[in-house]
Amino acid sequence: MKLTKIRRMYFLSFLFALHIAIGAYVSSTFLISIIKEERVGILYTTASILILLLLSKSSGLLKNFGNRRLVLIFLMVNMLALVGLITSKNPLIIGASFVSFMATNTLVFFCIDIFIEHFSDPSKTGRTRGMYLTMLNIAYMLSPLIAAFFITKGGYRTIYIVSFIITVLMSIGLVFSVKTFKDRKYIRQPFIETYRYLLQNKSILAIVLINFLLQFFYVWMVIYTPIYLHEHVGFSWKQIGIIFTIMLTPFVILGVPIGIIIDKYHFNKKILLYIGFIFLCISTIILSFISSPSIMIWAIILFATRVGASIIETTGEVSFFERVSDKDTHLLSIYRDMFPVAYIIAPIIAMIVFFFMPFNQYIFIILGVIMFTGFNLISKIKNEKITN
Repeated sequence: MKLTKIRRMYFLSFLFALHIAIGAYVSSTFLISIIKEERVGILYTTASILILLLLSKSSGLLKNFGNRRLVLIFLMVNMLALVGLITSKNPLIIGASFVSFMATNTLVFFCIDIFIEHFSDPSKTGRTRGMYLTMLNIAYMLSPLIAAFFITKGGYRTIYIVSFIITVLMSIGLVFSVKTFKDRKYIRQPFIETYRYLLQNKSILAIVLINFLLQFFYVWMVIYTPIYLHEHVGFSWKQIGIIFTIMLTPFVILGVPIGIIIDKYHFNKKILLYIGFIFLCISTIILSFISSPSIMIWAIILFATRVGASIIETTGEVSFFERVSDKDTHLLSIYRDMFPVAYIIAPIIAMIVFFFMPFNQYIFIILGVIMFTGFNLISKIKNEKITN
């Protein structure tokens, strides 16, 4: 029974990730029709602040509504936001809709995390998280070609129509898949107490901060790489679709194998994290030195960045979820907070950078140097599990 439920959650997670992913790499380009490219991060930052506010209240929301009802509320808001993006030409409505869409995407995945932890086998955390991330990443790998196809046929708004249809299907599937789900007694803990707990548990704190670095990397890449490739290098969306599809394949190839070698062979997770950051840092810096407009060269180097990111993502998730359960929503919310925090900090840092230098290829050197801080964080992780 549990195996069936966990498989359903994998598939529903895939659908929801697909609805996000097909717009992820084109949204920033869509938004520069409303605001300047240097300021496109403002909407992302606003959405992130909203996510942080709601995640900080997550334990209370879960206690009052329950995870099933809460996820359906977020899905309804998500669909209404998509309607705004599809139908409106008013910049304010488009901006508000985009903020609501971004915010509820993260909040739905927060609720899905609870379902996954509830239905999964604690002895197979590596495989569970590896498969879960693989399903998400298959969606992200397919999305650039799907997005390029629909943009060519009907423009940016067509992307949001497809996203709306997928969300409706996912919501219907979710209603039937979690009918028997029973909420546990969620731990309500003030932020200051959670902060003190993290200060005492250096390993969890380091894993959370590594997640922040990875989310920072994703944010920088998602917002600025499409703009750079489309507006500055001169690639068409069809070409970008090919590049990004190749770029994202490591997430599909590596997720499950990494989970298995952690579970079955007990491979040292700190070594995996070091390997991941070596790939990530070096290949990101190399991007700044590519002057060729070759699709294959860009695809290969971007592929290498995602080899590193995939290793870090899977290993980090396994390391974190080995240390928590589905009742520890205060820790889970902090871990997922790193996504909106990154969406606040990364655009701010980028805007400061753009104040001193033009928008050019050297944004990748800056990102690569920032990622080097991950090596210091890895050294703070203890190999043994921490019990709550």
